[in-house]
Amino acid sequence: MPPVVRPRKASVIALPAGGAPLPEPGRRVPLSPFDAYWITLPPVRRVFLFPPSPLPFTDVVGVLRSSLERVLPAFHPFAGVLTYSPEPLALSIVLPEGEGACSVAFVEAETDLEFDRLVEEYDEEALRQLAPDIRRDELPAPVMAAQVTEFVGGGGGVAVGVAVHHSAADGRGLWRFLEMWSATAAGVMEGQVWAGPEPLHDRSLVRFDGDDDLARLYLQQLAPDFPRVAPKPDAPPERQRPLSRQTFTFAASAVRRLKQRLAAAASTGTVPSTFATMTAHGWVSIARARGFTDDTPVFAAFLADCRAHMSLPVPGAYVGNCVALCTTSLRGSELARPDGPAMALLAIQEAVAEVKRDPLADRARWCTKFAAIPPGRAVILVGSPWFPAYGVDFGFGRPARVELVSMNHDGEMALVAGREPGSVQASVAIAADKMPTFRGMFELECDRALAMPVSESE
Repeated sequence: MPPVVRPRKASVIALPAGGAPLPEPGRRVPLSPFDAYWITLPPVRRVFLFPPSPLPFTDVVGVLRSSLERVLPAFHPFAGVLTYSPEPLALSIVLPEGEGACSVAFVEAETDLEFDRLVEEYDEEALRQLAPDIRRDELPAPVMAAQVTEFVGGGGGVAVGVAVHHSAADGRGLWRFLEMWSATAAGVMEGQVWAGPEPLHDRSLVRFDGDDDLARLYLQQLAPDFPRVAPKPDAPPERQRPLSRQTFTFAASAVRRLKQRLAAAASTGTVPSTFATMTAHGWVSIARARGFTDDTPVFAAFLADCRAHMSLPVPGAYVGNCVALCTTSLRGSELARPDGPAMALLAIQEAVAEVKRDPLADRARWCTKFAAIPPGRAVILVGSPWFPAYGVDFGFGRPARVELVSMNHDGEMALVAGREPGSVQASVAIAADKMPTFRGMFELECDRALAMPVSESE
């Protein structure tokens, strides 16, 4: 489709030159195996849609720019360049010396799209144009960029798009940045100063024996043509089926009901976590919708935060990656059974428990065990029901909608906290011909009146 978003101005937000020394580890941030694991993944791209506010767009831009400039020194690796050294093979974020050398691209744009329609209907191509694209097929590559777009058609509104390379931060680190940036922006308008803990970027906090060798192994396995980092497509274009995307919001009462139902079915004696509940529900619904009723395994793949479970616990303010890949599987015939949801819940709980016991137990197999999953037999579960998507308020109100643009796998579900307390937003990508079946299962298993579909795209 032709572009529906028109750039007005491209500039940069630079780290102040000649200011206070950068926090540890300074101008070169050697990345860990946790970071290297994500080197071929496209940058994480997220869009926030904000309703019209009395604030003129020029003031919105000014608040976003000035607050980002204030926050950037605390997140200085985001202003750097993702690069490498060939001998020995290693990955780093480098912050060059010089005026304006360390910066984040900042794009101002406009669109004739109708804001209300985009809130209600998922328009994949339009949302992609509302988030900056920092993909590079080969290193070096930028770490972050931001874009703010004014809806100049009927109704007004503003979109804030952010792209960050996953090798610089995991989900918890990225949301810490977004919280700090938005709180600082609101503080700019209200004359307040961010009072949260300072973010930490020193990868020595996640060091362990053999970590340098493991980082090299990941780079060799994931990017054999390094420094080329463009991933190979999962399938030739002619064999790829069109995907449908739909976003669901589960009210707090619906989440509680689903927890109670799964706890009773699994006879756990305790109420399961929101994460285990929603991922089990998504795994079963996607597997059933895709018609997996045979005895071949269907895998669930998700991430577990390791900060509290490392041999030396990692501070919560650590921004870099500290997540472990978890995989678990059940036969398609098991997931299709009436007790399939209970079996899925127990399998996910056990996978999480294994990571808590030893987060690094199978670290050398993270790449190979995911690659070994037969094509089409993985359900990918990302995000967390605790990520505060609708708490991001730059001072001109909470967003009407938040979407992860970088979802492109058949059988993927992304979770964030919903707009209302205790609610959960689940965005799902699945083959277009499977979406009607999935929607019926996903809603029906909880409560049609409480699991509200937000939008769909085919």
